[in-house]
Amino acid sequence: MNKITKTVFAAALAVTATVGGAWAQEITLKVGHSSEAEAMLPGAGRTAGVLAFKNHIEVASGGRIAVEVFPNGSLGNARTMIESAQLGTLQAVGGYTSIMVPFVPEIAVTQIPYVFEDNLTAWKVMDGPVGDDLAALFLEETGLRVLGWADGSGYRHIYSEKPIKSPADMKGMTMRVPENPGLLAMFRAWGAKTVTITWAELYTSLQSGMAEGHDTELYSMYSKKLYEVNPYVTMSRHSFNLHPLMMNEQFFQSLSEEDQTIVLQAADLYTRVANAHSLLSSLVVQEAMEKEGATFYYPTDEEIDQFRELGQQPYIDTIVGKIGDDGQEWVDRIISAAEEAKDES
Repeated sequence: MNKITKTVFAAALAVTATVGGAWAQEITLKVGHSSEAEAMLPGAGRTAGVLAFKNHIEVASGGRIAVEVFPNGSLGNARTMIESAQLGTLQAVGGYTSIMVPFVPEIAVTQIPYVFEDNLTAWKVMDGPVGDDLAALFLEETGLRVLGWADGSGYRHIYSEKPIKSPADMKGMTMRVPENPGLLAMFRAWGAKTVTITWAELYTSLQSGMAEGHDTELYSMYSKKLYEVNPYVTMSRHSFNLHPLMMNEQFFQSLSEEDQTIVLQAADLYTRVANAHSLLSSLVVQEAMEKEGATFYYPTDEEIDQFRELGQQPYIDTIVGKIGDDGQEWVDRIISAAEEAKDES
């Protein structure tokens, strides 16, 4: 091989290495969540958001970053996946409000009963200073960066094996409530007994009579076919749910500035897509549930007032106690932000 040939050959290898490197997988980003794998309608906004997140990162990085998604709780329940993300076994995880509260009690202010008048108000508040400060606190306490406060299928409602029109109808009933101490206090103020049962065990617990009812969002209820054991739906709209996407901070900081920008752009897309899909799904899921035998009841304004008056203050008192010295300040901030966002709508 003469000198010229060697030079040309070396140059060709260099070009090949550069082009190949631009498209070769260099980083793997694993995302775990508990929603379904494929986007559908009705369906989880989180699923649509994660798919948009994955697509943007892989395309914008030219394939250097491969995003592997593990849906359907295949890597464990929500708490387990959050802990895995803290350890770095998972790079990102889709959580939900109530499961974040045991890690950082301040998150509970986002579920104060009737604090958000509508979805748009919630989106505005969580995209503003309150959402930013809660994210900063969560990062400090857990090592997980909140990439986006996406809509978690909207509002929580009440589901049971008998009709419920007001708090009086829940007196003595055993209700499954998630690990948010405020929600537990709220249901007790409504006269119910409470039990905390994991989401994975809820269907069989309702079937066996361990619990007579529960609260969650419409699509979450529909996706697990809980209407088969709790066919009565009371549209109480008592608390708003969020499905944040979180990332291990050490992993995020290990990325180049260019790749961090790609991830943050993908996170913004995740939130926007999830919000839109959640809202659209909420418009069609009731019809789908009614076809499966669910019966809906819309409380009157007077009945909603009863739910609010009996449940809101016990919720606030409980979470203020859990948060500590800054508890009331957090409550006042989110109420004020919600009022301001509502006035702007």
